[in-house]
Amino acid sequence: MSRKRKQRERNLHDLFGDRRVQLLLGKFLSGELTQITPVLDPQLGYRYPEVEEFIPNPEDAEAFLLKMEEHGLLNRELCAILLCCPKCGSCNLDGAQNPGDRNLASLASVKVAETAGENQADEDEWRCGSCGDVIKGQGIAYRRVYCYHFSKEGVDRISDRLVVAPVREFLQKRGYATESPGKLIGESEVQHSFDIIAYGGEPEEGVLAIDFVVSDRPVGEEKVIAMFAKVFDTAPLKAILIIFPKLTEKARRLAEQYKLVVIESGDVKSLYKRLLKAVPPVEEIKPETLDVMTLLSLPDHLRKTAMVVCRLGKATAEEIAEGTGRARAVESGYLNQLVRMGYLKKERRGRQVLFSVVS
Repeated sequence: MSRKRKQRERNLHDLFGDRRVQLLLGKFLSGELTQITPVLDPQLGYRYPEVEEFIPNPEDAEAFLLKMEEHGLLNRELCAILLCCPKCGSCNLDGAQNPGDRNLASLASVKVAETAGENQADEDEWRCGSCGDVIKGQGIAYRRVYCYHFSKEGVDRISDRLVVAPVREFLQKRGYATESPGKLIGESEVQHSFDIIAYGGEPEEGVLAIDFVVSDRPVGEEKVIAMFAKVFDTAPLKAILIIFPKLTEKARRLAEQYKLVVIESGDVKSLYKRLLKAVPPVEEIKPETLDVMTLLSLPDHLRKTAMVVCRLGKATAEEIAEGTGRARAVESGYLNQLVRMGYLKKERRGRQVLFSVVS
């Protein structure tokens, strides 16, 4: 194999080790997303909201999309021309003859935008809201803006390396609804993100929290520690860490010590078989009874909440908060944590949400 080809393979491995790539392709394959479309932004000119779920910094979104296009996973097409300042590059423009008339039509059709400068007379002016420069109509600069589409041909070539889509499909066949990525708020009141959250009722009733790691080498203990920290704080009914291809021996021992469910797999076919053993159909998920021994095993803050629910029988978060003497927002987090653990259930009656012990 040539050096250039080896480097290309290495780059591809690195790409699929990036969970953001897996999550985005999972949304395309599930039909949740069909196109990534830019929207206007007064500071950046434009941004891609669908990608910002995975990319915290909006300025990095387009580079991420271009990288996926370079590897044949996305196709792009010109969808607009954005007017911008030739001096500083800002797209924050006002019509100088009509201040306040911002260039909100910047993402108009390509044909209209491309001819906008040609048809403007020299006396037409724009003022840059960033640098203050005044630009004559024909001196305006342009920035090409692209939409991105899923490339079926490109993804078909690497379907054996994709994790999110087949796992979500498996869970849906088992009766679960899924979110990817999904978020749970922990005891610390910190919001944690999991690659997939699966639930049988309301989204807050997440019973399964799943993370995955894709690598071309054995995965070390740092991924196990990160998963354990999230699970410890959020306490889902069940948590699964999916590893491609496998853990190191040290990481495996650590996962056993943490009592984490780990699925190691080298391909999607074997992953499916292991998931069948680890994930029961949604109707077979059996919450534990909240008996005396279970109450004693709970952390103090959750035990206090559970005991008030036991006393009230069925109550709202406000009523339970009155019984514990804590703020409603704090109590709501603890109640949802007990729901995820399978000790409580909740039901909606009109605008009210009622919590009660699972019998």
